[in-house]
Amino acid sequence: MTHNAPMVAAVFEAPMGRDQAERLAELMREGRESRPAGVVTASLLYDQGTARLVAYWRDRDCLDRYLASAPVPRGTELMRQVGAEPSMRVVEVLELG
Repeated sequence: MTHNAPMVAAVFEAPMGRDQAERLAELMREGRESRPAGVVTASLLYDQGTARLVAYWRDRDCLDRYLASAPVPRGTELMRQVGAEPSMRVVEVLELG
């Protein structure tokens, strides 16, 4: 990891029920070994009917290369599998760990 290139996170957010969120967590566990190259880790947050899948990437260039080559981002694909259509935004990660 280059210290000059800040880590970023892709945040996928969608309203969903608790059952959908639990299924999404299961799909994330099942797909852990096949995560896109460059993903350091991922988390799923759930609060009052809103799920946030956060994928932490080594740097923005790595994420941009992935987004240019993937027909659909992995987070969007996973959320669609549980019947949700997420929004996506990219944020800078100031601290992880």
